[in-house]
Amino acid sequence: MSALLPVILAISLALVMAFATYRGIRRGGARFYTLEREAVLRRAMLTLALTVLLFLGAVGFLIYERQQFQTELAVQAGETVEGVPTATPTLSSVPPTATFTPTPDPDLPTPTATVRICRAVVRGTAGSGLNLRDTPGGTEVETLQEESILTLLEEAPIQQGGFTWVKVRTVALNEGWVALDFLFISDEECLSRVGQ
Repeated sequence: MSALLPVILAISLALVMAFATYRGIRRGGARFYTLEREAVLRRAMLTLALTVLLFLGAVGFLIYERQQFQTELAVQAGETVEGVPTATPTLSSVPPTATFTPTPDPDLPTPTATVRICRAVVRGTAGSGLNLRDTPGGTEVETLQEESILTLLEEAPIQQGGFTWVKVRTVALNEGWVALDFLFISDEECLSRVGQ
């Protein structure tokens, strides 16, 4: 909101100046002689030029703020932006894979490996989101926003309608099918699970 305050002030000042100029022309146009009318009109032209400059400054500021915001979003999404160093996000499986140590006591139970949890991130939708469907290519359940984190489920991928569909679970525990083309998976074992 604080970034919009200068824009709102500039536009308000420009509107007040334009209104005052209009009133000055209306009031002074009929009462004054020709030379005085010309002075009123010159003054009106000057204030209208200042009004236009205020509007242009406000629009330029908004465009600059939007570019800054888009650059920040691109950096957060991991895209390469000229002049801005990029940090590459890495996804890891949670919990980490257990490391086994030999137990000297045979009466102790042997630890078993935990099920590997594979994560994916919604990417490449150009901000329109990814549809979560009840079946591959079926009815839309919800729209997942860009950068949403999903858990890949054990079901085998299904080819249908030119897409590879994988079953996922959202953070809100909704389950459904999404197109694999719009998922980013960094873990090699998880990639092999979906056939990539």
